[in-house]
Amino acid sequence: MENIKLQNKIILAGGGGHALSLLEAAPLSDFAGYLALAPADSMPLEWLGDDAETAALAAKGYLFHIAYVYSGLPVMEKRRKLIEQYEAAGARFATIIAPTAIVTPNTHISEGCAILNGAIVNRATLGKNVVVNSGAIVEHDCVVGANTFIGPGAVIGGAVTIGDDCFIGLGAKIKNCVRIASGVTVAMGAIVTRDLLEPGIYHGTPLRRYKIY
Repeated sequence: MENIKLQNKIILAGGGGHALSLLEAAPLSDFAGYLALAPADSMPLEWLGDDAETAALAAKGYLFHIAYVYSGLPVMEKRRKLIEQYEAAGARFATIIAPTAIVTPNTHISEGCAILNGAIVNRATLGKNVVVNSGAIVEHDCVVGANTFIGPGAVIGGAVTIGDDCFIGLGAKIKNCVRIASGVTVAMGAIVTRDLLEPGIYHGTPLRRYKIY
């Protein structure tokens, strides 16, 4: 009976600001604790250790959710490597959808996604471990690749295709039918009216590409 109960509980991987936002999107009782390098004073959940505990906790039937977003240069490859580490340890990922989010019936959501308060996802397809942050809009017929982060208040127009491991900054706006390659970062407040087909960081007016490395 214990394992059946545990399968309904989620462990967060991370204890920072994004983890706290996730706790605003679901009842605290849905969570069993969190993993991080060290305890975080602001977290109301039990600290269960670091990432080395993943395999043992997965074997007990817990679900996981990646609550880690790199706070420096937003290169989503770092988050993807963490996801792969958890997958190798046998983790299964829970999707979290806030009660104030609007997700239309013909939206397709893969495991591990987060759709936070006030977000709208309208007949779109989200790959694994996608984050649609507070107040962001993903419009009709968009396809968003795995491990892509869409920041608060960003607006993604209809029929946009976004690759894997992308970071769309706070308040960015992306025109209908634009294609964005994997590994692209769109800066806060940027306006994208053309395809972005090479990885890099795009910002400025007019929009310019800067190499990550």
